[in-house]
Amino acid sequence: MEQGFQGVKMKVGGGPLTEDVQRITAVRNVIGPDAPLMVDANQAFGYAEALRRGRVYEELDCRWFEEPLPAGDTDGHVRLAEKLDIPIATGENRYGQAAFRDLIARGGVGVVQPDLRRAGGLTDCLEIGLLAAGFGVPYASHGGGAHIHVLAALPNTIYMESGLLPPEVQLVDGCYPLPAGAGLSSW
Repeated sequence: MEQGFQGVKMKVGGGPLTEDVQRITAVRNVIGPDAPLMVDANQAFGYAEALRRGRVYEELDCRWFEEPLPAGDTDGHVRLAEKLDIPIATGENRYGQAAFRDLIARGGVGVVQPDLRRAGGLTDCLEIGLLAAGFGVPYASHGGGAHIHVLAALPNTIYMESGLLPPEVQLVDGCYPLPAGAGLSSW
């Protein structure tokens, strides 16, 4: 937050729900009541546990619930999205455009997050993002780097996932500046 990031994503599901609640509460106390706080389960749950925990994460005002179920469980994602108000974020472990089509069209994702390497590269991520835009689904990258070019081209971009900033990059109003050089240049 001191570097200018506007929100935080944290892992959940490594222990009991009570531990998640304590950890989420501790992070919320540090970042404040208005900063976005996202939770990521890394495919840790079956449907029933994801539903149970998702209801608690909603009550804790988490912005989204990422990868609650195994990546290929489209039916489970659809059912979960129907039962929860918290958006389901997923996509980093789906391969190619076809893996996103039903998920998006059936309403199984509230924030689509393709991974540049797994989803098929820049062009496929752009097309996945445009498909999501057509259904009113926001787009957030899984990872940064060259993905910033896709994010800049989409109308539905909400976040670029990143870790600590390299020393040469400074956020501007919580946003990454676009690289100034040609092609996939760095900053």
